[in-house]
Amino acid sequence: MLYGMEDDYDKEFGQLIKKEKSKKNKIMLIVAIIIACILVIYASFSISYHFINKKVDLSQNNMSNVNNNKSDEKKSTLTKKNAKVYNGEHTQIAIHDMEKIKTKFIPQPNENAQNLIKEIYKSDEKQVYLTFDDGPSKKITPQILDILKQYDVKATFFLLGSRVELYPDLVKREFEEGHYIANHGYSHKYSQIYQSKDTTFAEYVQCENAIKNALGNPDYNSYLFRFPGGSSGGKYEEVKSQARELFNTYGVAYTNWNCLTGDAENKKTKEECIQEMINTKNNQNSIILLMHDANDKQQTVDALPEIIQYFKNEGYTFKNFYEIFK
Repeated sequence: MLYGMEDDYDKEFGQLIKKEKSKKNKIMLIVAIIIACILVIYASFSISYHFINKKVDLSQNNMSNVNNNKSDEKKSTLTKKNAKVYNGEHTQIAIHDMEKIKTKFIPQPNENAQNLIKEIYKSDEKQVYLTFDDGPSKKITPQILDILKQYDVKATFFLLGSRVELYPDLVKREFEEGHYIANHGYSHKYSQIYQSKDTTFAEYVQCENAIKNALGNPDYNSYLFRFPGGSSGGKYEEVKSQARELFNTYGVAYTNWNCLTGDAENKKTKEECIQEMINTKNNQNSIILLMHDANDKQQTVDALPEIIQYFKNEGYTFKNFYEIFK
């Protein structure tokens, strides 16, 4: 009997165990399903968030590109409105196209230049070369350039190398406005310049290098020199004579003047300068007029408009030395 009762108990106990296992399996299945659902929901949310962000980024990029394009168009329009044009007597060239401007105005060597300059003094043509020595200067040169621009007249500036180094921007302005940049030596100290023909030529070279640096153009050569105090006469005549031959050897011409305002002498008012110019002009038709644009030459500034008007009234053509070295 006892044996039979144990069998029944074992059967009941086994059934209880099976029921407990079944119950646990159901709970684990439910938990697994819940976890799986949570993972699916999380994955779906992540994917959706990624695509939404990507779409926003694309939209922002597109808007940025549109705004940039609009900004570029605006800048382009402003640039066109503010663009300036060179309005000299030569071909109109955009102000930024400096290479064409430089090419247009770079003097070219002319083996016949000295003879052509001599012919100016003998010519019966009504022509006038306005020339300015001893500059540039901070006070006077800009005023002279303003007047020349106002009257659309081109002049020739015989520059001192020591002054060029002080005011390179004024040299650039002279150049860009169509005036001829020529050479007047470096120091203007006679005892230094005229020690020998070689020191005279060395002054020319030193000034020429200063001009090249100011213009930012190593290819620029003026080929034209004005001897301080004139190319002949005085206590340095022998040195000047030798120097003239040396300059000719290197293809460099020189020029003096046949008319002047006396602004480097005792003529301190514009009326005195104008009268001196008329007196020294005399009956000559072809004129090379000597003036100065050093810092103490306000009388030259004051007289210049009337001088220009005088020659216009007399039917003169204004020239500079690009005519010879073009």
